[in-house]
Amino acid sequence: MSYRILLMSAVILAGCATVRDARLVQRELACKGDDGLAAPGGERIDFRDASLAHLVGFALTNRPSIASKVLAVEDARLALRALAANAPVLSETPWTALSATASFRHSETTAELSPRHGGSWNTSGGASALISFDLLLWDFGRYDASARAQAEAVVAAEHALAAETHAVCSEVAVAYFDFMEHRALLEVALTNRQQYAEHLERAEEFRKAGEANRLDVLKARLDLARARQTVVNASNLVDTTGAALMQALGVDASRGTSAEAFGDAPVGIDSVRRGFARSTENVEEAFAFARTNAPALRVARARLRSASHSIDYAIADLMPRLSVSTSFSWTDPFWYWSWGVSAAQSLINGGRDLAAIDRAVVAYESAAVEVDAAEQRLSVSLETAIANRDNSAQAVASAVAAVRSAKENLDTVREQFSIGSASRVDLSDAIAADSQARGDCISAFYDGQRAEAALFAILGCPPVFTEEIVRDEAK
Repeated sequence: MSYRILLMSAVILAGCATVRDARLVQRELACKGDDGLAAPGGERIDFRDASLAHLVGFALTNRPSIASKVLAVEDARLALRALAANAPVLSETPWTALSATASFRHSETTAELSPRHGGSWNTSGGASALISFDLLLWDFGRYDASARAQAEAVVAAEHALAAETHAVCSEVAVAYFDFMEHRALLEVALTNRQQYAEHLERAEEFRKAGEANRLDVLKARLDLARARQTVVNASNLVDTTGAALMQALGVDASRGTSAEAFGDAPVGIDSVRRGFARSTENVEEAFAFARTNAPALRVARARLRSASHSIDYAIADLMPRLSVSTSFSWTDPFWYWSWGVSAAQSLINGGRDLAAIDRAVVAYESAAVEVDAAEQRLSVSLETAIANRDNSAQAVASAVAAVRSAKENLDTVREQFSIGSASRVDLSDAIAADSQARGDCISAFYDGQRAEAALFAILGCPPVFTEEIVRDEAK
């Protein structure tokens, strides 16, 4: 008796704790559902000295998508635990096979009333109570199949969390490289504008001295106007890529803009920021590794295994359920006790059980097709990322040579223009070529960094940061 009392007390206490925790969460999150309540702004952030690794770590603790996947894993585990309530005695969790219910009733009625004999409206009656226990002995594998299916659902949720983690790392890195690229391109545009302003100033001086005509001045003004428009466009791209980076980090406007968080210090047009070292694996090697490690593919395979166990459940559901029950009832002033063994089997149900098996088979085949589709998506993503990586390396090499040639050409044309050996058109073209070569070199380098970030996410590997400022490759 004391054992039963202790067990019942533990169940009641656990239930009270669960209800208390549920009410606590309700109170904490209720403000998010109030349309008229403005959420308080968070602390202002400063990323001026933050490394890429720090930014990735910050995003992993602030992105709602990560929290959502964590909750999905928790929900899948709770669903697995809830299935244990359906376990029979012949299972790995026999202690959950017993279910008990209790009911109490009190009713009263009047004596028979008749217009001829009269009667009384007074009532009389009594109380009754019932305690029943049901014990599931064997369900012919229903619980085992559903538990295995849900266990694979838990595995799929865990791999989905890993996939989201890698995706967030890649998104932050790509957004960071986009932001750094366009900040550098803005400085290229500013340099280009300054060069055309100096060119216009010289053209006006030459015209005053009678060494240039009005057309030369007008063309120089047009070049400067176009350079100013390029600065406006480049500045806008800095703002938009900065906003995308803040979103990738999980930061809203209440905590600052990208200009406030990262500042506006010059990043330099003769240097770039490396985040990852260049990888060397080819497509065949990378694909062989990714087929066994990529989270997206492991999610698809876990769902395939879960669908297979669902077929087992549908087949087991054709069989009966064996259970034993006993009850204690009291109707003042008598006690009753009864027990029995039952086996329930559906005989005619319109073919629903057989249709459930067919549907489970179709779901299994669909899951198998999704595995093939996931492998194909993995293959094309991998080939694309490696092609971008290799093309970037070649583009950087040619762009570096183009930058040096364009700079040498610009210096030469300037000297010749100052002594009248080169025309205004030559100088304008040389300035444009220098700016274009620098921009191409910067973009080519960051294309490679974006490809490296994508490779980590595709392969399902944590990023390996090799952060440094590279100057020799972008001079």
